[in-house]
Amino acid sequence: MIKKLNIGLPLILFLVLSKSVFAQDEEERPYDASVALGYVGTSGNTDVTTVNTEFLLTYFDEGWTHNFEFSSLASSENNTGRAERYFIGNKSDYALMDEDNYLYIQASYTDDRFSGFDYQALLTSGYGQYILRGNGKDLQGFIGLGYRENDSKTTGSEGEAVITLGEEYDWAISETSALTESLTFNIGDKRTITTFEVGLESNIIDRISTKIAFQYRNNSDVPTGIDKTDTQTSISLVYTF
Repeated sequence: MIKKLNIGLPLILFLVLSKSVFAQDEEERPYDASVALGYVGTSGNTDVTTVNTEFLLTYFDEGWTHNFEFSSLASSENNTGRAERYFIGNKSDYALMDEDNYLYIQASYTDDRFSGFDYQALLTSGYGQYILRGNGKDLQGFIGLGYRENDSKTTGSEGEAVITLGEEYDWAISETSALTESLTFNIGDKRTITTFEVGLESNIIDRISTKIAFQYRNNSDVPTGIDKTDTQTSISLVYTF
């Protein structure tokens, strides 16, 4: 069931979009999209299965740039779940007159079955600026205010105001490889959640690439018996359309 859900949603999104994508000229379509799948399976003395998926969509609409993301991770050992995490989020940027400055609104929902929380939902808005732009290198920083709701298995649902600080860096290293990196702090009165991600994508053939990625997540206040820090290293195949 986990595998079907992990693979199914990105595949459905791919099929819905790809029909219109291939009907348009590549320069005319108003969006970029990719779907990634990583799988590791071992058998013998220990049966371990790990599946991770990711769907990314960037949609351009006049002054708006919408960045949508869905990702999931499921891991089991000897048919016993070890990890199960789902994330869905969107950051919409509205360019101001000089285009290097923008206003944004961001929303996300995280369901991590082994984190001690039933879910964590976040809504923020604020201001961003491109510090570096051009020649294959984009660096932007942003700051915002918002609200986060944490639903803990032990304390129930609780909300708090948050301050968001973040940066994103994209580097087109060559025609066939690209580096992406981001660091975000969501600072609240009860807890601070830090997320760091870095990925290196290299083209294999046509629209197919490999992606090596590392994710770091730290929650400063977690339920008893739960680790504050989670890391994930993955190797995936990526199809861009």
